[in-house]
Amino acid sequence: MKRNIAGLSFLLHVLIIANELECYKILSVIPTPSYSHQIPYRQLWLELHARGHEIVVITTNPMPNISLPNFTQIDISQSYSCLKELNFIENRFEHLSWLTFLQNYVMSLYTCFLTEVFNSSEVKKLYAPDNPVKFDVLLAEFFYGPAMCAFAHRFNVPLIGLSSLGMITLNEFILGGLVLPSHEYTWEMEANTGTNLPFFKRLSNFVTMWSFLYNVNFNIFFFQQKLAEKYLGPLPPLTDIMRNTSLIFINEIDILSPARPKLPNMISFNFFHVSDNPTPLSKDLEEFLDDAEEGFIYFSLGTNVRSSYLPKEIIRMFCNIFSKMPYKIVWKYEQDLPEKSGNIYIKNWLPQQSILAHPKIKLFIYQGGQQSTEEAINFGVPVIAFPILGDQDYLVRRIEALGIGKYFDIRTIIPDQMKFKNAIDEIITNEKYKNRVLDIRTQIRETSQDVKKIAWWTEYVIRTKGALHLRSTLAWEPWYQRYDMDIIIFLTIVIFIIFLIVISIIVNILMYFYKMMDTSTHRKHKIH
Repeated sequence: MKRNIAGLSFLLHVLIIANELECYKILSVIPTPSYSHQIPYRQLWLELHARGHEIVVITTNPMPNISLPNFTQIDISQSYSCLKELNFIENRFEHLSWLTFLQNYVMSLYTCFLTEVFNSSEVKKLYAPDNPVKFDVLLAEFFYGPAMCAFAHRFNVPLIGLSSLGMITLNEFILGGLVLPSHEYTWEMEANTGTNLPFFKRLSNFVTMWSFLYNVNFNIFFFQQKLAEKYLGPLPPLTDIMRNTSLIFINEIDILSPARPKLPNMISFNFFHVSDNPTPLSKDLEEFLDDAEEGFIYFSLGTNVRSSYLPKEIIRMFCNIFSKMPYKIVWKYEQDLPEKSGNIYIKNWLPQQSILAHPKIKLFIYQGGQQSTEEAINFGVPVIAFPILGDQDYLVRRIEALGIGKYFDIRTIIPDQMKFKNAIDEIITNEKYKNRVLDIRTQIRETSQDVKKIAWWTEYVIRTKGALHLRSTLAWEPWYQRYDMDIIIFLTIVIFIIFLIVISIIVNILMYFYKMMDTSTHRKHKIH
């Protein structure tokens, strides 16, 4: 009898807890056709699903071999067709600044990406007016495709932003953050930021950044508004939808990001995509690496940049330098390479984490991408980087400042080839680089948010109906009020008017005395 009562009591307790655990329906959309934009959030989706929620993900890179109940992946990989003419290395050699590159290429590319999303047959079914489907929250990528935020209005749900790299200034501004064109954190300004910059440098940065924001606000948002309304019908301004963002999850490493004023609804995370147990290497690659008596170097420019697009003279230079080294080289290279020597192994795709986890690795040569940086730090591998696009210049300069790697410009690598070779020798033979990476890894692990905490924040937004108290009220203030520009201009005018009045009074007094003296002199002449 007592056992039955105890059993019933336990069952009742379980039922009460189960009743308190609500299951939510979560929509996530990441329209950028780039593997590095997709993988940071895979573990978050799986964690939310493991917590009992239904997940619908619109992605250009669906997770393979996933067959779970209440877990739907909508494949929009057709968006990759928008990128076929884009050569990031060519743009690098043309010396285009990131902001110029954005305005010349990226904004029109996002129109192509988003059109592919809206035209997807499965996505169309989802947002169709007669579809009664309901969601509890939208997780949308916050990059340069604000039209995706319109789904928050379509489904009448709270909005959580996602960024696979540092916060972009456009979104910082819309959400009520500070626009600091010369601050080190403003990665879009590339190498033009720093502390105590000269006045005219700061003036140039100010004009450049605010001109860009003006162009985006009054041109790009206009076109994306029209695009979203074409498929979803009348909408509030996209900027207003974005201002109502509840949280934004940012894939960044705080120790690599200079301290700055931070919005209360910005939450950083990192290392979500890094595996503790990488997949095994292929047999031929494993044998190649195991035979590396002096160790090996791994060379990859990431998923968005092809090494084979490098100028031929640079490829020959790399082959020449690598062939004379005692180390083996594993190179992500997308074509045949007749010039390669016997110590070089090439393939168009390589299991990067598995390679970085190998005990014989000595150095990682790469493009400075966020996810690759996380992987290098996680496996304790020092780096040499050739930044190509986006936040990579900013990130690599921080890496060099922290002492875990070296920065080189791919455009000047031929005249700098001896420096490059010496840097390889220095990093491999000097233990301080390896030790510094391990030290940085420890610091990151002690302060990072884990995936369970980010999942909890997602649920928190739903439970609190949007977490209104975390949003900055500055988001709704005009830019001139946010920075007190109207007050500064008013006081400047007042001070200028007072200055003019004082000058006028002084001039009148001087003129009065001058006339008095002139009159007195006249009288003296008459008397004589």
